[in-house]
Amino acid sequence: MNEIETVQKEVMPISGQAMLIIVKDQGTLVKANEFFLIIDALKKKIAATFDPMEEAAKEAKRKAEDSRKTIVLEREKIEAPLNEAKSYLSGQVISYKREQDRIREAEEECLRQEAIRAEMKRREKEEKEKFAQAIKLEKAGATEEAEALIAEAIEEKERPIEVTVAPPQTLKIKLDGATVKGYWHAEVTDLRALCKAVGEGKAPLAYVDANMPTLNTLAKRLMKELAIPGVKAVSTSSMAATGKRAA
Repeated sequence: MNEIETVQKEVMPISGQAMLIIVKDQGTLVKANEFFLIIDALKKKIAATFDPMEEAAKEAKRKAEDSRKTIVLEREKIEAPLNEAKSYLSGQVISYKREQDRIREAEEECLRQEAIRAEMKRREKEEKEKFAQAIKLEKAGATEEAEALIAEAIEEKERPIEVTVAPPQTLKIKLDGATVKGYWHAEVTDLRALCKAVGEGKAPLAYVDANMPTLNTLAKRLMKELAIPGVKAVSTSSMAATGKRAA
């Protein structure tokens, strides 16, 4: 029987017996106290058994981690010039693409405006022709036809202008075997404003997260004196062995 099996054999009956104790008087209190100290002693025995094993495992892990770090550093050292060159080329391509996109968008807008002006001129010309024709119809006594023609001209004038724009001369940037991807990320520019929005119900509570390490430190220091809106200090207790027994 090895050390682990020996310790396990001692632990099994003690834990079962301890779970049957219900503290309801001085006798059961003494019994609970005794079993608590027995369990504490067993835990120390377990620690004495497993600590060397854990330390050996940690040492092996440390050596493996040191070896891994050495490999990673060598890899990073070799890859560094390639990453630098890749980053440089990426910056060059993105900068050029942005400029070409800007030029292309400006050309598209210019073509759109030209198309709108051309459509407006066409409508003005057609409107004048229809009004002139309506006047002739009115003089000829065709009043209903003249009114219908005028209504048609007015309706055409009020209709939203929709134009088809020819492709601009500057073409979209196309890459062979690569692409330019866009990424978005959030940046908190005013934490107070964000917290205020959450407090007013304009933003979900999930948008902010309490700093629990700081709040726990304050609770330990101030205890019942902790006075932060929405936060309260909570006290919990646990039993611990002192290592001293009454004579």
